[in-house]
Amino acid sequence: MINEIKNKYEHFSDSLVLKLVYNIEDTSKNIEVIIKCMNKLKDWEFETIKLSFEDIILFRFIEKENQSSVSINAALLTSEKGVVTFDFCPLVFGRSDLKENENSDFKIKCRKVGYVQIK
Repeated sequence: MINEIKNKYEHFSDSLVLKLVYNIEDTSKNIEVIIKCMNKLKDWEFETIKLSFEDIILFRFIEKENQSSVSINAALLTSEKGVVTFDFCPLVFGRSDLKENENSDFKIKCRKVGYVQIK
């Protein structure tokens, strides 16, 4: 699933988060992020998708005055040792060399990620 997301949306350049929902049920924590982004496989046409993050390990979202954490310039998506990291504010080196930002204003770490296209 992660490779499919990366293949379609690459680094989520010029994307906009439209909605963020954090759900807690018993011991289960899940996040849904609705995002408007460009699909590389459709000649960079914008579409709206819902990213689903399950079994949350870490969630960090900081919104500051005069600064938006919902406007995405680039996002890092990695999977290592069963932990998926989606950093919406990664460190950017060069054109496309992204590194996880320990002080990111918007980051999710979880065990499972999925997506569906909304429109």
